[in-house]
Amino acid sequence: MAAAACREDVQERRLYYVMAETGPQVVKDVLESKGWLPYVEGKSLYWNLWWKGSRYRKSDYEACQPWQRLNHFPKTLNLTRKDTLYRLLKTMRGIYGPIYDFVPLTFSLPNDYVRFVRVYAEEDEQGVKGLWICKPADLSRGRGIFLFRDLHELTYDCNVIVQRYISNPMLISGYKFDIRCYVVVRSYNPLVVYLNQEGIARFATSVYTTTELSNVYAHLTNTSINKFSPSLSHEKDEVGSGCRWTLGKLRTWFEGMGVDFEKIWRKIQGIILLTLLPVAVEVPLVPAGCFELYGFDIMLDENLRPHLLEVNFGPALSLDTDVDVEIKKPLIEDIINLVEISDEQARMAVNHALGISGRPATRGSRSQLVALDKKRFTSLPELTRTNSLMKQKARSNRAQRNVGRLRRIMPFNDTTAELVCHPLAVGKPALKQIIQEIRRTLL
Repeated sequence: MAAAACREDVQERRLYYVMAETGPQVVKDVLESKGWLPYVEGKSLYWNLWWKGSRYRKSDYEACQPWQRLNHFPKTLNLTRKDTLYRLLKTMRGIYGPIYDFVPLTFSLPNDYVRFVRVYAEEDEQGVKGLWICKPADLSRGRGIFLFRDLHELTYDCNVIVQRYISNPMLISGYKFDIRCYVVVRSYNPLVVYLNQEGIARFATSVYTTTELSNVYAHLTNTSINKFSPSLSHEKDEVGSGCRWTLGKLRTWFEGMGVDFEKIWRKIQGIILLTLLPVAVEVPLVPAGCFELYGFDIMLDENLRPHLLEVNFGPALSLDTDVDVEIKKPLIEDIINLVEISDEQARMAVNHALGISGRPATRGSRSQLVALDKKRFTSLPELTRTNSLMKQKARSNRAQRNVGRLRRIMPFNDTTAELVCHPLAVGKPALKQIIQEIRRTLL
């Protein structure tokens, strides 16, 4: 009786997701609206998507089957931790020159403390009191950030970065803002990248001034901070109430000012790709089921030049405002479509669950299923085969170019479609040629 029920359950070919109770509700809602079911420990026979807020273990990647998807890549910590990101970009600047001048002058403390003090002292002797911003290396949501002019104001008890503050930001009605760009990496080898054409303009909620350095509502654009601002609900001239616009609204504002926003957007695409290239060099060969969503934060200065502020691991997906709903729900829907989890994956999972004998496999915990899958994982041959298929897709420059609002920005032409299929290594011809194509086409 139980076996019959088990067989009937398997033959339904349902798709299952694994997610912690604290996982993003919008992802659960989107999946369940498509008929997905939550994976139940000790009951479900298989899973198709594991959406995790933290990084996976090596064994999780090794066990990933063709019908399964993981929402992170290994070896990408350098991208989303502030100090390692800027060290990486500094190295690329030393090799490839000023094309990597899209981040403010940055020091990683305590390692660069002496170098920072030397620069500070030289400017002080010239009568220049520069404005600096200090950020904890591995914190998010604006925590621990402060501005300072005098060296004695610099105090820290963890790894931090100190940057020259962008003191001439682009303002709208006197308010500072940045742009949260949602980037999806479908593959690092070959490098396949999508950029959501919608995003969020995040505003400070106090008028910008450099005379009140302690006023976080004037200098920081993080929504997690500005939602506590006394002026959050006030009508702030053109900005209005709240602290968020959709990227579409920002585009319309720029068009009304006679500014070619698409030119700015192309430069932002170039910055995103230049940032991802050195990371792609370090990511090992992994199953084709991996993908990752990043939040790139970009700020424009008064000359409309874009600057990279940081890259966010697991950007917030909470739906706190109408803007969040308008942007994030379609984003998740497009990501699920992009990673191609279909009825075919359900069929493959069912066949795997039934096993060679055709009988339903024993139900167990996820760790037991992972251990079982790992035994069946055909390591190098399978990775080589799936990598070859990904390269074929990348070489077809028209394949999956657009998925909803997601636009493929790498490869972006026939030249880069061929180049990304070659091994990428710092200092090697393929990487240099890709950077040249980015300079020629986007910057």
